[in-house]
Amino acid sequence: MFRMTLARKWGMLAIIAILLVSTLGLPGSSDKAYAANTTYYVDSAAGSDSASGTSTSTAWKTLTKVNAVTFQPGDKILFKKGGSWNGQLHPLGSGSAGNPITIDAYGTGSRPLINGGSIASGAAVYLVNQQYWVIQNLEITNHSGSDNSGTATVGGVPRHGIYIESNGGGKLNYFRIANNYVHDVNGCFNCGAVAPHTNGGISMFAGGAYDGFNDVIVENNTVDHVGRNGINIWDASYHTGDQTVVIASQLSTGLKVQNNSVSYTDGDGILVFGFKDSIIQYNVANGAGQKMIAGFNMNASAGIWPTRSIGTIVQYNEAYGTRTTDTDGQGFDIDLGHYGAILQHNYSHDNEGGFILLMGPYTNTSTIRYNLSVNDAYGGEKGVFTFSWGVPEGTNIYNNTIYIGSGLKNPIYCDGCDASTPGNWSFKNNVIYNMGSGTYSYPSVGATFDYNLFYGNHPASEPADAHKLTSNPLFVSAGSSAPGLSTADGYKLASGSPAAGSGLLIAGNGGKDYFGNILSNTAAPSRGFHEAGTFTAPTQLIDEASDWSVSSSHSTNMEFDTTNPAYFNGDASRIKRSSTATGYVIYNYADMLQFTAGIYEFNINLTKVKFYSSPNGTTWTLVSSSNTTPVATAAGWAATQYTPTANLPAGTNYLKVEFSDTTSAWGTQLGRIVISK
Repeated sequence: MFRMTLARKWGMLAIIAILLVSTLGLPGSSDKAYAANTTYYVDSAAGSDSASGTSTSTAWKTLTKVNAVTFQPGDKILFKKGGSWNGQLHPLGSGSAGNPITIDAYGTGSRPLINGGSIASGAAVYLVNQQYWVIQNLEITNHSGSDNSGTATVGGVPRHGIYIESNGGGKLNYFRIANNYVHDVNGCFNCGAVAPHTNGGISMFAGGAYDGFNDVIVENNTVDHVGRNGINIWDASYHTGDQTVVIASQLSTGLKVQNNSVSYTDGDGILVFGFKDSIIQYNVANGAGQKMIAGFNMNASAGIWPTRSIGTIVQYNEAYGTRTTDTDGQGFDIDLGHYGAILQHNYSHDNEGGFILLMGPYTNTSTIRYNLSVNDAYGGEKGVFTFSWGVPEGTNIYNNTIYIGSGLKNPIYCDGCDASTPGNWSFKNNVIYNMGSGTYSYPSVGATFDYNLFYGNHPASEPADAHKLTSNPLFVSAGSSAPGLSTADGYKLASGSPAAGSGLLIAGNGGKDYFGNILSNTAAPSRGFHEAGTFTAPTQLIDEASDWSVSSSHSTNMEFDTTNPAYFNGDASRIKRSSTATGYVIYNYADMLQFTAGIYEFNINLTKVKFYSSPNGTTWTLVSSSNTTPVATAAGWAATQYTPTANLPAGTNYLKVEFSDTTSAWGTQLGRIVISK
């Protein structure tokens, strides 16, 4: 199984440099000039391509007409509800900042249908090297009517519902893909020379060394019965030669994938590849991994997973029904080449391969906290937690609740652990309610188990834990694994639970449990994903500069530096810039009055470190601040502390920390910042 999982990872690495090429020629553009900020209407029943298209009574009729026009910033292309069009929708042109081009619907009735089933390959809705587009309120299908899966040795052809491509187009900006119904897309499972994960329901792909995307939101879409993937957002330019090393400056930025429902996909549900600081939230992935090809080395699938990325936050999602086929099959996965992922507040259940896969090498500092897993790993082959190819360095798993029903196996399972990549990892404050018959198998090197509650069956391999509890955690109503986030209520701690208030205080815990209850930064927490104690919001906001969960936003050139902590008084993580352009981090904390910001500097002009306050996050006022005399640390670095010279203005809700020195991107670094009321 290890060999198959490893083949999947390296197989993906070997083909990501191959660009997707559409087999359809681009439509020719019309000689007619069109004005910007114009609304065009398309009516499949009563329209006419010889009409002006600028009113409902003069609507165009066909996709051919739409595809022949180079649209201008601010234009809208509206398809009549209840209408249906066969072929490919590929309008030309780009919008501009503040004036995107919008594809939308008008009228009453069902969504307008774009059916790409008649095209030989490619996408029903297609953009290439275009930017500033909105695609919303469409129904899209693209099924050729024949089996396009491919075999173990011969690939099928890529097919997509919506496909946005940068192919030598550079970094493309601003895309909104919203409220579409994408279904019945028979993409290839083995696509030959093309990475199979890059085709399916909604796909974005950047293949060139300088290609990528910025400011992308994919939200409120329903994706059903598609292959290979449901939603795939992929930037292959994450490296500069060594495909195992992620280069932060080359990653795409500004991605949110949220409030989507993805079901019954041949392969993965939602995949994000090659992005920095993405947010994947409030999605449902149901029934990933529906297909496999005997003898094919890339059958693995997971519900929701990021890879080759930095700082992805995966939260408030539900993943269930993922199938193992011949490997993997987890609800969630933090895969090869990911740094600083946070997976929190998710509900995982009934996934054949388990709750989460953690891919060992070239991956580090993953945080798995305040999640609920119910009846995962029911296949018995893998476990609720699966480490593949070693343990990711700095993996922290804490305050999760795991319920394992009768007959299920392997609460913690190590799949192909490699002693050469052991990694340091911790497992704390978790509740494991184990009615299953499986044993524990896990990498003991570098492992720390503490303050966990193990209840039910206790195999001899259960981890040693100096502060272990083995009593009944007293869930409100355990046992259900039904779809829907409300099921989690049954796994709250009832009154008198031994897990309440008996955990280990963990710094930087995110501030909230699964249910949004406030976590104390001074009192002992409850064990598991539910905080049973009642705490008021803390009077301080503390950011240890190790992940983006505390700050509210930041410029795209801000990143974490975890190198050489000995130069920084042992501070293991700081925030720095990736370029000399002005960079900032913004904090949102109501009615703040004071702050203390730790700054490290390397022969830098400290007047270029500035702080701004704001009541609304829009209007900013320079804060008068002072700093202590810099004290040398090591290797030319020095540390100083900034504070405001007076209380911040009444009603201050936002604080911006700004670096603007142009002599060095890395020479100014933000360490710990404490904001107080």
